[in-house]
Amino acid sequence: MKINDVKYICRDLLKIDWIPELGPDALEVLSRCDSKLEMMYLLGACDFIRRQSEFQPTFTTSVVNLYGKSYEGIWFFEPWFGWYLDDISDDRQGGPSALLFVPQFKSPEKEITHDLALFYGDDNGSPTWSLKHLIEIDGYGVHSSRRDKDSMRDNGLSYTVHRFYEETDDPLDWFRKIVHTDAGLLPR
Repeated sequence: MKINDVKYICRDLLKIDWIPELGPDALEVLSRCDSKLEMMYLLGACDFIRRQSEFQPTFTTSVVNLYGKSYEGIWFFEPWFGWYLDDISDDRQGGPSALLFVPQFKSPEKEITHDLALFYGDDNGSPTWSLKHLIEIDGYGVHSSRRDKDSMRDNGLSYTVHRFYEETDDPLDWFRKIVHTDAGLLPR
């Protein structure tokens, strides 16, 4: 994964003018996504958060240890402004001090891998990470004929899996549903 790949995804696939400044370690993490579509959703979430503020986001990487495994993710510094949306009441606004995007997260309960895990951090400089959301991104071409089988993967899990569909969930706006879930406007 090179920065030119990120430029291609942002400019040509997502049709945005912004290119995140990702160092070699963050590019390596991004390359662990299973598809360009997953990369689009991860970068689209970063752009969604960025658009809620006038500041340029800062990214690096961080490692989280959970269930006996280490996962490296892309650390978005101070993403909290992405949770200040006009359609959320003031008392429900506010996001985490840090956000970690972890591609290809292995379920602790089944032999399955989730496309993306979202960890929230409690500090800007040295966060303690907490797993908050598990994401599946279902592309139309690959998944359209097997939606029932895909949702059955989630049966029996003690946690919720958020499913996003290429044909209905815009890569530049899907993260709004995560913010609305955190605000209690959508079920967990």
